[in-house]
Amino acid sequence: MPMHTGELAVHGRLEQRGGRVLLVVDERLHGHDTFLSATLRLDQPVRLPELPVRIMTFDDVTVLSPLGAVLPPGQVGEEWSGTLLLPHGARPPAIPDDLAQAAAEAGVDTTGWSPAEARQLLTFLGEASSGPVRTERIGMIIAALTGRP
Repeated sequence: MPMHTGELAVHGRLEQRGGRVLLVVDERLHGHDTFLSATLRLDQPVRLPELPVRIMTFDDVTVLSPLGAVLPPGQVGEEWSGTLLLPHGARPPAIPDDLAQAAAEAGVDTTGWSPAEARQLLTFLGEASSGPVRTERIGMIIAALTGRP
């Protein structure tokens, strides 16, 4: 039985922070749990078949921090690439209660959304924290998903 449920090709650059060499990912990872351990199959600048790392995704960047193993500081600034072996799959998007209720009332199935569609709709809704703007956006989302004008 595999120790991971998903594989994700990743690349970036090596940076030194607080005396440690970290693997900064070129594109922030979306939809994956953070602050959890994973395994990185590092291909370059050195080949390491199993590098345990902690995934740390912040507002604008994802960093992989090696656990235990230390990468040589002489490689700082170099590009790296590899495959992240995830012990957990992509995290399903969290649908806010108010949108879930409106969708259920309208008979809209939110489980069939593609990751891109969910991200777009939830970002659009998330920009309106409360009040009439949020209510209007929920109505717009439901109307779009049901094909109503």
